[in-house]
Parts: sequence; structure tokens; C-alpha cells
Amino acid sequence: MIGEKMIDKIKKFLTDTLYLKDIKCIFCNCELDKPSKYCVCDNCLKSLPYITGKVCAKCGEPIKSMATHCMRCKNHVERGFDFARARFLYDDKISKAIKDFKYYGKKYLGEYLSAFLYDLYVLEKIDAAVIIPAPISANSLKARGFNQTEILCKCFADAGLNVNTKCVIKRLETQNQASLNYKDRQTNLAGAFKVVGKSAVKNKRCLIVDDIFTTGATASEIGAVLKKAGATKVSVLTLCHELPDNVKN
Repeated sequence: MIGEKMIDKIKKFLTDTLYLKDIKCIFCNCELDKPSKYCVCDNCLKSLPYITGKVCAKCGEPIKSMATHCMRCKNHVERGFDFARARFLYDDKISKAIKDFKYYGKKYLGEYLSAFLYDLYVLEKIDAAVIIPAPISANSLKARGFNQTEILCKCFADAGLNVNTKCVIKRLETQNQASLNYKDRQTNLAGAFKVVGKSAVKNKRCLIVDDIFTTGATASEIGAVLKKAGATKVSVLTLCHELPDNVKN
């Protein structure tokens, strides 16, 4: 009988063999004609839904008015973090890449998506002492086999930054946020996260890394427990930001 470790080795070999890195665009699958740290062709790189222009000073949502904050932040929606930014708007192209990465066996996509996030970190001149991948529950980890946000932190670790995957845990099993409306999202995660390594965050500037900012409920809950544990500032970076009009009420 083949052991579990041998099966994992075979899976890794097949993945590495069947997928040749840096050959095809991760969005349109065309062959690349030059090296790209994102593994993205020029056409896709130009057409991605980058967030540019004015954004909410708190959550990073694009705004067109003269206001400094979006309507949700202006109306005093509870935010456990100090500052959030995303690289892209949530659209079909980004959505497919994230779903392929998380659910459909294309784990290798995380390395390239991480490069987009790290470049945003540099662009926003964020100064963080601790980088914290948003934790997932034990059941989700067992089912998926990995925490996608840890992979999204790869470029941060490669740059020598302090990525801590142990100091915050998700201790409660909760409903999938994507299945809930805006109101229920705000209460679904109450008490779900816990800081287990307070010395790692006390009196430090922390950065939470996640894939999607929808209502900000996840970032707020993690930010709140970090603040309670003594973090001096909590910033948030996500790959994309979903606009309120796309979130069911």
C-alpha cells in the first residue's frame, strides 16, 4: 500500500511536471514572449482592474466625491483596522484566478499573486513589523490542504520581512462569508479569531494579508483582536476589493 507521504510526493511531481512555470499567462493562457514576475502577458497586465485615483482613507474603496471616506466608513461602520488597501477591483478575471488558486488545484498561482501584493506594499510605503496571513479554520485547512493567505505572503518572506503564521488563529468554525448578506457578515465572525502569541504583536505595527476585501468584516475582527493584544497599528492588504453594489444586502 502506498503511504500518504509517497502520495504527496507523487502529486507534487505531477504538478511540477505538468505545469511549466513562467511559460503561459495566468489569466489568458497565451504563451509569454518575455519573462514576467507576475507570469502575465502585456495585454492582460494592461487590462487588469487596478485601483487608481482617490480611495477611502480608511478602507481603500474607490470614491468619486470630494469626501475623504466612503459611505460605510463615514457612517461609522466598526473597523478594527486603521488602514486597508487593495491592488485590484474584484472582476471576473481576478475572481477566476483566485478561485483557481484556492479551490481548483492551481496552488502555483499564489506565488504570482503574491508579487502583486508585495508591490502594493512597496507602493503604499507600509511600515509593518509583523506580516500576518489571515488565518482559516482547522476544517477549512484540512479540506483545502493549505491556507491561501500564507502563500500570498511568499514574496514578503522572500524579501526578509517577518511573516508570522502562528500568532493569530481562527478558533471557531463559521459560515462561509460569501454565502451571507452584508448584515450577517458583520456578526458571523464575532469571537472567531484569537491572538495566541501576544509577544509577537504587542507594541508592534501589524499588517494583515488576505485575498478579498468585501465588507471588511474579516479584517475588522482580526484587527480588533490584534489591537486588544497590544498592536499599535493594524494595516490590511488584499489582492482585490469588491464594491458594495456587488455585495448582497
